[in-house]
Amino acid sequence: MAVRNFDLTEPQSARLTVLESAPPRRQDLRRMKQRFAVIGAVCLALPFAAALLVLGVAH
Repeated sequence: MAVRNFDLTEPQSARLTVLESAPPRRQDLRRMKQRFAVIGAVCLALPFAAALLVLGVAH
């Protein structure tokens, strides 16, 4: 669904109505939560994997 915000400084602004964007759907929220969960897990696991790699190379 297309949603537009109109510039109210135009001279024709009396005829235009302001539309706000629709709230996100549950599916979009779930997808966003999953994406941030994966990014967070990678950010936590990356230093440990790098440390194991360094210890393996140094040993």
